[in-house]
Amino acid sequence: MFYFKINRIKICDNKENPQFLFFGRDVAQVKLISFIATENSELPDVSEFLLCNDAVQKKALLGKAIESVIAARIFTEIDNVKDNHIMTFGSTGFVLYKSEKIPDDIDWQFIAYESDQNISDNAQMVDDIVNDSEFGKFTDNITSLLSRVPNPSLTAAVAIAKFAVNVITKVAKQNHDDLIGILYTSLNRRQHYPYGERRRDRVPDLTNNMFIDYSIFGFDE
Repeated sequence: MFYFKINRIKICDNKENPQFLFFGRDVAQVKLISFIATENSELPDVSEFLLCNDAVQKKALLGKAIESVIAARIFTEIDNVKDNHIMTFGSTGFVLYKSEKIPDDIDWQFIAYESDQNISDNAQMVDDIVNDSEFGKFTDNITSLLSRVPNPSLTAAVAIAKFAVNVITKVAKQNHDDLIGILYTSLNRRQHYPYGERRRDRVPDLTNNMFIDYSIFGFDE
């Protein structure tokens, strides 16, 4: 069995606009979204996409792949988050991903942002992605990328998740929501968890506004 979990998150600035404080309370509603892709994940089938030459149909097929990636995301909402807030997830942590076998590679993308919007609507998120102004360019780029890799389904899942995070950030900005933190991590078993275990504390995100404690635990049965 294999488990990937978050143990603690520290947010330095909750990004709440002081001009809109409610009765002077500097608290925010924070959205957390996680995408993890491994060779053991339920990966999108891109075989038909790679064989298709019709531009319109190709975008539709990519949309189906995006739906499967979005459906596999892990998300949660945390209310009343203050500056320097520390989120703990009990003594056992919050499992973001588990599988029966220890994966050889893990790609993890994680985003936190301040928002009062609903993030549980998968269809709306997929719609935001396929209607993004960069979606056509993304379709062309991923077509070229997938034709050169040994595991196109895994590569597609990672690329789609990264594009989704970019779109989420863009939509949040349009809704006057603020990015709190964003993290991209790629791990491989030989280098990072040769014995099935890894623990890291206070891992900074790309903005240095968020610090994450995470751990990996796996064993071969």
